[in-house]
Amino acid sequence: MPTYWAIDLGTTNTVAAMADGTGVHLVHLPRIVREMPSPMSPLVPSAVYLYQTQRRWLWFFRRNVLEVFIGQLALNQNFDGQSPAFAQGFKRFLGSESQRPIARVENQHFSVRDVTKMFLRELLHALRQQSQQRITDLTISAPVGFYETYRAELQAIVKSLGVRRFRSLDEPIAAALGYGVNVARDETLLVFDFGGGTLNLAAIRLGGHTAEVGAAPVLAKHMVLLGGDDVDRWIIEKLVPRAVRDIPEWHQDLKWEATRVKEQASLRGESLFQFRGLKPQPFTRQDLVNLLTERGLYEAIRQALAEMCRQLEEANVPEHYKQFDEVLLVGGSTLLPEVAGLVDELCRPAIVRYPERQPELVFTYVALGAARFASGAPIEDHIYHDYALSVHNDRTRKVEYELLVPRGTRYPTAPEFTTRYYADYNGMTDMSFRVCEIGRLGHAPVRWEQRPNGASYWVPQEESHNGTVVTLNPADEPIRLIPPGRGNSPRLRVTYSINEDRWLCMTVYDLVRKAYLRIEEPVVRLR
Repeated sequence: MPTYWAIDLGTTNTVAAMADGTGVHLVHLPRIVREMPSPMSPLVPSAVYLYQTQRRWLWFFRRNVLEVFIGQLALNQNFDGQSPAFAQGFKRFLGSESQRPIARVENQHFSVRDVTKMFLRELLHALRQQSQQRITDLTISAPVGFYETYRAELQAIVKSLGVRRFRSLDEPIAAALGYGVNVARDETLLVFDFGGGTLNLAAIRLGGHTAEVGAAPVLAKHMVLLGGDDVDRWIIEKLVPRAVRDIPEWHQDLKWEATRVKEQASLRGESLFQFRGLKPQPFTRQDLVNLLTERGLYEAIRQALAEMCRQLEEANVPEHYKQFDEVLLVGGSTLLPEVAGLVDELCRPAIVRYPERQPELVFTYVALGAARFASGAPIEDHIYHDYALSVHNDRTRKVEYELLVPRGTRYPTAPEFTTRYYADYNGMTDMSFRVCEIGRLGHAPVRWEQRPNGASYWVPQEESHNGTVVTLNPADEPIRLIPPGRGNSPRLRVTYSINEDRWLCMTVYDLVRKAYLRIEEPVVRLR
């Protein structure tokens, strides 16, 4: 099987992926991946540093040669953050100002197009060295709103670098494929891309030939000039005296330290800001939340999502297009505390997809999806939350939750995905089945405990835990028991399954009457 290569060319970081006979994989390039402030492989900083040197030529002569460093090597060369030979952020200008000067070595200026070509040339060279293969089939994702000139620039560059087949697809489609979304399903998808410099939101309509052409109609889009770089600056302004942060030679080191502290506080809950002769300062997750609140980051997210809803409401599209069915979180700034939970809260009842157990994957979904698109690899969608049945424990007199569908379950399932038996009591006339979604993004995961009957249960220990539970079918009619219960044996056998449209279906069999009361009846749509 041939090898298909894909690149997510980002404004701050770039990720490479490949697809072959063994599946879809990320590519780790040890010399150029990001090292500071903490290892985040396989991220390659989207940075270029140019250096002119002399090499021997024809034995007696020397000629000037331009050395090109990319990724972490480029960051290391630009130690003071001030070098004119250093270029970063070239992606945003490629489609509109490709001739714009962005780097200089002595008296020679280099345009955005020049720097992009140098970056991709060195990246492809690193991929060839790593894999010992020629890169002949390459796919690069493109942001929604970047016009065809951007794709044309990329195509011309990679063709000049010897790539035989070049393809492009929209970044939201790539992100969806990376997450495992069935992009042929007719639904409205919101991609929430929160990176180092910007918050980009795009609502697109999936369906039809989306997976084949790599594009979909854009219903609404919005951009906010806000990102992780701003958070780094806020941390520096809060913790570092002005006299220290105004020293040009220390700008880059301060930024690295602020980024490290931000990441540790977000993911581990606490960190310690340390810089040269300054007194070490503890910085916790709550400190970061307070800072983001003060600076208006959460309010900016609320306003951005409200703007997307406004655009959709005013769009000349059918009504069922105007509500988000799924939301994808991508970009490193989605790791900031409370961001995922806030999006989940504001976008209900949409499915909000976010890798809670492996949050670092938010950096890589676009590259993985582009590789999947290039190879035509099939996808298997899955459920993103835990779903349970609310039951009353007669012994403890408390409500507890019996797990029906664990997160990660692939669908559609077999017709008898799981079966439960429910007993009645003497005189019982009806039985209700309340399906609940358990867990919210940004909250601690629920711990399920398996009992001797083979099922798993969770019992809330505090009043605040009830906020992680959402009952999805409170208005459903109960199942009538005719004749009333006698309380001496199981009364109902209930079989659950999930169909191709994510509906949880139930089949109910009355063991006393020897009759089916419901057959594959849809109960709730899962997320």
